[in-house]
Amino acid sequence: MATDLELEVSGTNPGVYEVRVVHAAAGGEPCAVLRLDVDDLLARRPELEATVLASSVSARRVVPVCEEPVRQVGRALFEALFSGPVYGAYRASLGVAQARHERLRVVLRLEAPELALLPWETLFDPELGAYLCRHEPLVRHVSAPYAPEPLEVAPPLRILVLMASPRGLPPLDTEAERARLEKALAGQLAAGRVELTWLPQASWDSVYARLQEGEWHVLHFIGHGDYDVTADEGLIALVDDEGGPDMVEASRLVDLLGEAEPTPQLVVLNSCASAQGGTRDVFSSTGAALVRSGISAVAAMQFTVSDRAAVRFAHGFYTSLANGHRIDEAARSGRIAMLGGGRTALEWITPVLYVRGGTTQLFTFTASATPPPPPTPEPAAQPAEQPPPAEETAPPGRDRHEAQLRALRVMACAELRISHHDKAVALLEDLLTLDPDNSEAAALYETATTRRRLAEAHRRATDAEAAGDWTAAVEAYTEVLEAEPGDQDAAERRERCRARQHTADLQAELRYHAETEQWQAVLDVDEELRRADPAAADPDGLATRARQALREAEREAERDCRYAEARTAEEAEDWEGAADLYRALAEEEGGYRDADERHRACLRGRQVAELRTVLDAQAAAEDWAAVRETLAELTALHPDAEREYAELAGRARRELRAHPPELRRIDFSDDVYALSWHPDGQSLAVGGAAAWTRVYDTSGDERLKIAVGVPELHWVYAVAFSPDGTRLATGSDNHMARVWDAATGRQILQMRHDKAVLAVAFSPDGTRLATGCLDRTARVWDVTDGRQVLEVRHAHPVYGVAFSPDGTRLATGSQDQSARVWDVATGRKVLEVRHDHTVFAVTFSPDGTHLATGSHDHTARVSDTTTGQKILEVHHDDKVLAVAFSPDGTRLATGSHDHTVRIWPVGDA
Repeated sequence: MATDLELEVSGTNPGVYEVRVVHAAAGGEPCAVLRLDVDDLLARRPELEATVLASSVSARRVVPVCEEPVRQVGRALFEALFSGPVYGAYRASLGVAQARHERLRVVLRLEAPELALLPWETLFDPELGAYLCRHEPLVRHVSAPYAPEPLEVAPPLRILVLMASPRGLPPLDTEAERARLEKALAGQLAAGRVELTWLPQASWDSVYARLQEGEWHVLHFIGHGDYDVTADEGLIALVDDEGGPDMVEASRLVDLLGEAEPTPQLVVLNSCASAQGGTRDVFSSTGAALVRSGISAVAAMQFTVSDRAAVRFAHGFYTSLANGHRIDEAARSGRIAMLGGGRTALEWITPVLYVRGGTTQLFTFTASATPPPPPTPEPAAQPAEQPPPAEETAPPGRDRHEAQLRALRVMACAELRISHHDKAVALLEDLLTLDPDNSEAAALYETATTRRRLAEAHRRATDAEAAGDWTAAVEAYTEVLEAEPGDQDAAERRERCRARQHTADLQAELRYHAETEQWQAVLDVDEELRRADPAAADPDGLATRARQALREAEREAERDCRYAEARTAEEAEDWEGAADLYRALAEEEGGYRDADERHRACLRGRQVAELRTVLDAQAAAEDWAAVRETLAELTALHPDAEREYAELAGRARRELRAHPPELRRIDFSDDVYALSWHPDGQSLAVGGAAAWTRVYDTSGDERLKIAVGVPELHWVYAVAFSPDGTRLATGSDNHMARVWDAATGRQILQMRHDKAVLAVAFSPDGTRLATGCLDRTARVWDVTDGRQVLEVRHAHPVYGVAFSPDGTRLATGSQDQSARVWDVATGRKVLEVRHDHTVFAVTFSPDGTHLATGSHDHTARVSDTTTGQKILEVHHDDKVLAVAFSPDGTRLATGSHDHTVRIWPVGDA
């Protein structure tokens, strides 16, 4: 039976944790605060690993590798873990273990993930001047709902060794590893205690097949390991079909091992990082994950381990295991074997042992190898004369046994004197186990258990009293008084608790009535409670709440009446009166029902009624633009209005298509020959019978003025913004097409025709410029270098050009009374639209489905670009010289010889 000291370390605040003794051989369950700079210790892991690994390297050193970093970390962990009363439990448990001639097994339950990353195997006891795990077994506990019974094994112990050295990872000398391990276990193999089965270049499929071939007691893995920080999960490297690495997560490895029947009791992971976890899950390492899944125990490596040390660990570990020792003792034996690497070797720190629940005895061997018969001793010479018999002496060890009994009795009396009853009872139980007939110990044990029971009752009573559990407190104090009738304090406390119980019962009744909203009953009970204990009256303000609830009920009845009045007014369409009543109810504290919503509905009702009156007046005046606006406003408030006024809406659309209203007028002071909307739709460039191009915002204010020629001599016939609005192109009667900076008016590029340039237009991507000229041509230019890329012709001068939105078509307008659409790639004409006079301006709608044209016949027209069918026609008092769609296609701007710019809505087709 092992002598255990089981410690649980938990906590959520970084740096501050709680250590609780779950079980101690010396008895008691003390707690202490563990203060530890975990981040600092984790930051030292690389230094620690380098020190440990370097200690195994054979070299001709004058000074050996310094183990000071290891000892510093180990001492810091020891002093943090064993502080205050926990240290006392540790020392006492060591004493008990020594008295039992056993080792003290230290079991760690680490509940915080970051703590699982720390190298607890370095624990260094400064008082003993020794590392803990080299003297006492140290295991990491993995909680489990069950722990399997030891597996009965008829030797040999069957070990399946998986070796994997995938291509692309640092190569492993697996043959040398195999030879070293077989040599290390040669004695066990020869004695029939251990059987090794090798699976070289282990892959998923080969492991799967081998696991199903027989019963394996131990799975031993030799290969590479890693830790996936992103997935927070350990990995081992098997070999894939191409010989490369197949990184198997711990969760998948669990599933693979589950195919064995029965599952191996023990897994040994001779791979780097197999004991390394993350900061989100205590059991994220490969080793811990396997134990949590059902494997009884896993020996893993928390640092990189040298081949030499790994073989030494396996030798000591399996030898101890094959001789029937517990797994924790086997791990300690493996560490001791690793010490054989030299006085400076520190790799005994690297192995980590995870144990499932309380499992430590993994195997029971039903038979053992028969040892060779001992040599027959030669008979001793018979003395001539027998010596006289010696006096009867005490049996060997008797004095030591008596000393142990005295020590236990003294310790028990000392603990009993300071009321440490649990410790006293545990010590006396140990004493009686060693000496069952000790009457003095039996009497002392009876006294200790009685005092413990009485102290426990008193503690339960005071705890219940402090927690307000008056019934439990009365029962516990009664138990105390039955044992000690003269305890006046217990008697007074019991009566006080009875009075508190009566008060608590009244409060419970009051709360019961409050839950069912029986407010008058609440006030009745509160009055009785006030007489019994004025300080306990009105618990949680429930009596106050009851009085408020009764007053609120009266007020609610009055509001119900006003609400009914408001509903009556609403049904009579008395919007004003209903709205006033609802508003008053909504403005009261907390509002009332749906008064606020109904108030808004009444306001809408009133607004709808007012809009209906306005709409009737607008329809009578045939103000169709206003009718459309009012209908839109009315429909937003009252969706049924769309159906109700469908006929009126249709007539308004027809009238507006036939007679569109003018939205804005800008006085240019000269004939307007050219217009261009800025892409943001907020400004308009204008050119005309002057040597200037001007840019206006839609309110009519001038924003920019650019000189394109000599005043009084040159006119601007064409203007166009680039698609991004940063450039402005112009065409004038000085035979030039020019590109300007739209913000500053600085000239960027110029291109020459043979006569006046009458039209300009940018391609949608801004890389090309189309021009129309008095020389009867329309041309397309590359605006990066001014190179001409296309030319098409009319029979007369070309006054208008425009690209389609996708840049594949070019529209032109000419004195030959036609507007034509050309394929830019081939120069082929694809559409023609006719006017009664010169077509002076052309432009596409933003979606490319409409073509707008302006003519000297005083009209601007919108046509379908597929069929050529006319959709809209508007009129000026003189020639229409410019047309431009707004960026959203809902408005059309026209410029005329009548010195006006007009903006028109483009109605529904």
